[in-house]
Formats: sequence, structure tokens, C-alpha cells
Amino acid sequence: MKRHVLTDDVKRAAESALRYIHTCQTEDGGYFFARIPPGSLRDSHFAVKTLRTLGQSPRRPVALERFVRAYLEEISGNPVHTYYRAIEIMKDLGQDLEPLRHQSQAIEASLVALDGVSDPSTLYIEVVSELETIFEAVSVLVYLGVPFDRTAVVRLISSLSNRKGGFGSQGRSALATIYYAAKISVLLDYRLRHPERILSFLRRQERDVYFLEDLYYLSSACCILGETLSEPERATSFVLGCQRGSGGFARAVPMGIATLEDTFYAISLFKQLGALQ
Repeated sequence: MKRHVLTDDVKRAAESALRYIHTCQTEDGGYFFARIPPGSLRDSHFAVKTLRTLGQSPRRPVALERFVRAYLEEISGNPVHTYYRAIEIMKDLGQDLEPLRHQSQAIEASLVALDGVSDPSTLYIEVVSELETIFEAVSVLVYLGVPFDRTAVVRLISSLSNRKGGFGSQGRSALATIYYAAKISVLLDYRLRHPERILSFLRRQERDVYFLEDLYYLSSACCILGETLSEPERATSFVLGCQRGSGGFARAVPMGIATLEDTFYAISLFKQLGALQ
């Protein structure tokens, strides 16, 4: 398929995705892929990030801000996830988060999340990545300007690398873990060891990716290391195949429903692949 044809297809796909995102804003100001209240902080995070990538803003920013602040007042589940997503949304909205800089609960939750960095065997691996919560905790602490043991975090990342270029604990290796390792390296301003080995590993995975999130992790890690996917047109065609009639994107070509999370991955990939200006 010729590149200019792909570019036109991507432009139309992005316009349709934008309409989809706007329809997912609920009455309370948040966003939820099912389009019914209450909104989801997770979905709201992905929606705002996608809108920003498209050079757009939420249609009801004041309502969204109220939704986020109300969410912070009634935190449940994993507080690190909540604080990370809330901070990211409010930053994108250009809102003042100075009060959070003195929020002891946010700081304490993030520091507690880093307790496992000294012992990789304690990391919870039955998740997308054992580094996801650590990345979020580091993000919160860096943003709030709270000191923590950065050397211990770097040491943990190094301990998870393997000779083939992958990252993971207990002999496992996941694209998500490589992605989060790379993201943490940016936050802490240090260079991952053996980048050529990591890139080689990523290149070997390109043709074995079947889900949108994995392609996003792979592409994003490549970008952080200063490279792009070796077959951008093939990747772009794959992403286009994940779009559904609603305008949103699902996680795979042959199956799945559209979600705000997968739509974020799709639009981000278009941007990384140079198909979306």
C-alpha cells in the first residue's frame, strides 16, 4: 500500500477517533468507554492523553477537573495509580497541582510502592508489568519533587535485564517491562545499559506482535532509544485494522471492542510512525 494512501486513511481514522472520544465523556465530566456514568479515572487519563496527541482538548474541561478532584477525595484501590493518573490529567489541563505537593498520602503511597526495589523477588509479576507501579510511583515523586533512592531504582532496572536484550523477573521478558524500564530511564535521566542489545531484541519481536498494546510498548521503547519500527507501513496497516465502526480502536484486528485505552495506543502509534502530523 502506498504511503500517501495510508496517510489519508490515518487522517480519516484520527478524525473518527476524535469523535469517538468526545462521545465517551460522561455527565460527571469523566470519560468511560461504555459511555455511561460514573466516569473512569483510567479512561479519563487515556482520553486526555489522546486528545492532546491530536492537538485537541476536552469539551468540558471544568467538569473534568471537578471529576478528578472528587476522585482524589475518595481514593480506593491502589492509590499510586490514582495519584499518577490524576496528576497526568491535571497537568494536561494546565491546572494547579500545588496542593498535591503537600499531600502526605500521595507521597507515602508512592514511597511504599518503591519498597520492593531492593528485592526483585518481591515484585508482583501477575500484572501487565512488574515495573508499572514503580514507574507510576517514580513519576509522582519526581513531579512532586520528593527525594527517594534513585540509585536503588536504577539497580533494580539493571537487575531485570537479560543477555538477549529483554527485561523481566524470574526469567521472564515482556515488552511492557522493556517499555517501563525505558520510561523510568527518561524520568531519572540515565542511559539504559546495552541499548543495541535491547533494540536487537525489539526488532526480533516486531513480526510476532498481535495486540495493539504490545505494538505500542515496542514502538515506544524504540523511540526512547532513538529508533523507529523497521516496517512502519506494515505497522500502520495493522493499527488501521483495529479500528471499529464507533471510531474507537480495539486491541486486535480480528476481535475485541473499542476502548479509550486502545484508542490511545492507536493514535500514539500513528504519531510515532510519522503517519499523523
